[in-house]
Amino acid sequence: MIFAAIAFAAALQPGFISHSMAGAAPAVPQAVQTAPPDRAAPSPTPLPLLLSGQIVDLESGFIVFATGDALKLASGAAITDYGSGAAPAYAISPGIYAVVTLDAASGEIQTVRTSRKPLVVGTPAALVPRRYVVTLSSPKPNPDLAPRQGLHPSILSKAVTVTVTVAVPPNTPFSDDVYMATDTSGWNAQAIKMQRLDGLHFQIRMELRGGSDIRYVFTRGTWSTVERDRAGLQRASRSLFVAGGDAQIIDATVYRWADLQ
Repeated sequence: MIFAAIAFAAALQPGFISHSMAGAAPAVPQAVQTAPPDRAAPSPTPLPLLLSGQIVDLESGFIVFATGDALKLASGAAITDYGSGAAPAYAISPGIYAVVTLDAASGEIQTVRTSRKPLVVGTPAALVPRRYVVTLSSPKPNPDLAPRQGLHPSILSKAVTVTVTVAVPPNTPFSDDVYMATDTSGWNAQAIKMQRLDGLHFQIRMELRGGSDIRYVFTRGTWSTVERDRAGLQRASRSLFVAGGDAQIIDATVYRWADLQ
């Protein structure tokens, strides 16, 4: 007890450092290792898109389809004949058919295969996702494209009777039927069958709700028999906007069929 008291008193003296304390190193705080958060699985590389249609221009780094859709060509994009795989032996002029490969990641056309005959391959160019289309037109609305107003408007009417009548070319086979292919049907070439009125006219009467906005083209049952424009080129889809009212009348004309040029 006496020796313990002496040791305790000595420890209180200034400058006293015990041998055990002198040899002890101060504790160094250890860094806490936190596991990194799980990384998201890499997104799968999008598959290329195969598109087809008639072209009106192929220069200056762009390919322009008859639908008016312009797509950017990749640097060094290969342009070959669809049948031979070699360079085309003919001029790439308006009306030539083409099948293109669109890289979904870059939005650029990687390959162009051309033909002087219709190609029923891939997705029609008119259905290309809008995010890939190069838009050069003014964003302001075009008054010429304003939807046609309904006839006999009535705020009490929930359904509108829409009558579509189409005149077809004289060379339309009498045994063939005419259909409306619509975006709402997934572009089924036989979505809506029309009734024959006479040798050159077909008609369909539908009940549609006001505000419906439908894109459509006329076919004879397949995409190889779809309508063309006056020049025989692939045309953009038609628009049917149901503005409301009791009745709406649409008169249309098919100038050419794809297989009867």
